[in-house]
Order: sequence, then C-alpha cells, then structure tokens
Amino acid sequence: MRMHTLPTAIRLVSLVILLTLAACVGIKYTDQPLTSVDLTEPGATNGVGTRVLAQAGEWRNTGVLVKQGAVYALSSSGRWRAWPGCIWTDADGLGMYTGLCLDLGGTILKGWTHQALIARIGEAGAPFAVGKSLRFTAPADGPLYLHINEHDGGVWDNEGYMDVTIALAAPQAPALAQAALSAAPPAAPAAPPVQQAPGARAKKKASSAAAAQVQPPFAQPSQPAPVAASMPEFQIPEPLPEAALAYQPPAPKSGLRRVALVIGNGAYPSAPLKNPVHDARDMARTLRGLGFEVILRENASLRQMEEAVDELWKRLRAGGAGLFFFAGHGLQVAGRNYLVPVDARLQAEQDVKYRCMDAGLVLGRMENAGNQLNIVILDACRNNPFARSFRSTQEGLAKMDAPKGSLVAYATAPDSVAADGTGKNGIYTGQLLRHLRTPGIGIEELFKRVRIGVLGETGEKQVPWEASSLTGYFTFNEGGQ
Repeated sequence: MRMHTLPTAIRLVSLVILLTLAACVGIKYTDQPLTSVDLTEPGATNGVGTRVLAQAGEWRNTGVLVKQGAVYALSSSGRWRAWPGCIWTDADGLGMYTGLCLDLGGTILKGWTHQALIARIGEAGAPFAVGKSLRFTAPADGPLYLHINEHDGGVWDNEGYMDVTIALAAPQAPALAQAALSAAPPAAPAAPPVQQAPGARAKKKASSAAAAQVQPPFAQPSQPAPVAASMPEFQIPEPLPEAALAYQPPAPKSGLRRVALVIGNGAYPSAPLKNPVHDARDMARTLRGLGFEVILRENASLRQMEEAVDELWKRLRAGGAGLFFFAGHGLQVAGRNYLVPVDARLQAEQDVKYRCMDAGLVLGRMENAGNQLNIVILDACRNNPFARSFRSTQEGLAKMDAPKGSLVAYATAPDSVAADGTGKNGIYTGQLLRHLRTPGIGIEELFKRVRIGVLGETGEKQVPWEASSLTGYFTFNEGGQ
C-alpha cells in the first residue's frame, strides 16, 4: 500500500499507526467445514461455493479435498480492499497500481500482487496465486484453502469478500504449439487450436463460469464503487478511431499466441517529444499485421500505464509470446530504470520511485505470467531534463538482466543517450519498423540488422543494445506477410 500523495510527515505518521495496529487480529470463520468433499468421486456434487472474507485472520477451508493429478477450475466474483485508503479490486488484486496504498511489503505470497486471491493445499502447502479465475492440476492431495494476499496480521481493517466456485474441469486441451520456440525454425508446423483473445471483463467471467460447468451460488456482492484516483489535468491528443483499436488479426502460423502492450508518451508539459506517439501508432499497426493482439496507449498517465500492464499480464496468463514497447522519456535512478508518464511531477529524486513506472517491475510482471517468451523494447534513452538535478542519476538507462525466456532491447547502449528522429519516427523505432516484416529472420538477427541501420544513420554515435536469455527460435514474420 502507498500514499505518496500525502505529505511526507503524514505518511510517516500513518506508517507508524499501521504498524502499531498490525497486531490486531482479524475475524474468524464460524462455519469452517469439518469434512471435505472429493469432487472426483462418482455421484459427488459438480461444484462447491464458498465465501472468502478479506477481514478473516485465518485461511478459508473451501470444503474441497483436491486429488493429485485432477484438474480443477476456480472462478470468483466480488470486491475487496486491504484498508479504507485502498481502491476496491477484484480477485486479481492491485497489480501495478499503488496510487492510494502504502507498500509495506511482507505479503503472504511474495512477489505477487497485493489484494489478489491466493490458495494452498493443506495446512502446510505453499501458497499459489488464483486471481479472478484459475485452472490448475493439483500437485498433491489435501483440503483446498483460500485467502487474500495480505500482510501477516494486517487483515483487521480489510473490507469486502470474494465468492468462489470450485469445480472439476474438463481435461486440459493440448498445450499451445512450441514450434516458434524450438531450437530451429519449424519446417511445416501444424496448426493447433487457436486461443481466442480475452474480451471484456464480463466475457472473461462468463467463460470462467462455463469452464467450471457450475453456476456460482452467490449473487454479485454489493460494494462501494472503486475510489477514483485524482489525476492532474493535461491535454491529450485525439485518440485513434475505435475501429482501428478493435481490429485483431488472425493468429500467426505457429499457433503461438502473441500479445503486445505499446505505449507512446510525448505530451510532457515541460519536455514534449514529437516522435513517441507516431512511433507507438506505427508499431501497433505493424504488430497487428504480424498477428499480435495489441493494447495501445498514447500519452498515458501513471495510472493508465499500470492498468495497461495489468491487462497485458492477464492476457499472458493464457500463454504465448508477450511484448512490451515504450517510447518516451526514461531515466535511471540508483541503477533502476523508470519510464516517465505524462502526468509525472518530478521535483525531487525520491519522486521518481512513486510517480514513474519501474521498468524492472514490468519485466517481472510479464515473467510472473508464466508464458513462453517475453520481449521488452525501450526507446526511452533520450536526453531529458527530469534528472539533471538528481544525485543518483546517470545518462540513459541502466543495464537490466533478462530472465530466462526473455529479451530486453534498448535504443542505445546502457548509460548512453539516444537521438531523436528528424522525421515522423525516432531513429531506433524507424529501423525496427523497417525490419520487423522481414520474412523468416530470427529475433537476434532482426536486432542485429536494426543495430547496423542505427549505426549507419547516426554515424556510429548510437549503438542499440540487447540482453537476451532466449533458448529457442522466434521470428516476427513467419510467412512472408
């Protein structure tokens, strides 16, 4: 939780109060089942419903005894929040958004979003994330427990609940084809079933209920509307037509689903940039033509960027290749890279952590989705005025390690500054757009060609750079589109 909009003194006092009250004990369930139901037994009920209270100081026994190897489907509805200063969320939790909450750390499931629905099997089982819906194969026998991902001992002031349905799922469909990730380019890959792109939140809820084959026995809880975050007003350019944003092309030939988040920020009040919005629009158009589902954001605030990253994470949980592209201002502070939203007001170095997006957290969020491959492209190494008076900053962006199965690409080498383009697009993005459609070349060869192009265009003053831990083959254009 974080309250960076309050004065520092008030935040410190609030932190002391929260830590003092953390020892308060949450409520206990009065209807914990004494026995568990095995849904795999002949004649057993086809689903069990239970309510998980945010304020409960103990794990909720669902009354379901899961069996190792059986496949289960969980779906939830409802709202809750960790304390009165936080926004209301569904079971996916806060995600990247931290605007009204103070991050104290120490949640039950480390490295996972606060306010998410989590589970464990048995009293001593390791917690795992559930979110709004989950299909999983039980790794062991035991009763299934549910809980809000909160701070130990900090549930006393929580509000709301989740109604959760647990049911046996149909046998899992074959996994997505791995042809695009094999050691060499596929010769003639078969076309496996294509997963459909997630739709609106209501459609996702409906599909989760259908997979569970049981209707939740609870009505949608009535809760207060989410707290609206106050945002500084600024002029936003006219967005693209809705029809252009809604179009999604067919999946590529390999069957590997592709999802991209593309952000272009240029309307900075004190340091505007002319290329990023054009870069983002052209990148989104190109990626759509290459089979990507594209989430496009232009001149985004911090809240809008966080929500977009959450949407990317939700889609990547179904598997496939993920791509994050950002064009705009970026800076490094104390060795960490931050992407600057258009509403950032950076008056002191400590403002960066709370008013900009940590690029490392974006990469970590994508990694946590558990999909096959992730690509992060940052055209954000421009010389900018934000960091000139900060002590812990250097030029450009810092080097980031690429987790297994990922690639991180920069417009220029670490600690260096990239040049703006003289035309419609930036130099780096312009070269990317030129080579992305080249048929059949692997991703490493693509970025090599981009690097050669940028070196030639800048007289070897700008050297694009990548960090990669990819172990398989990936190409953007598989069929000469």
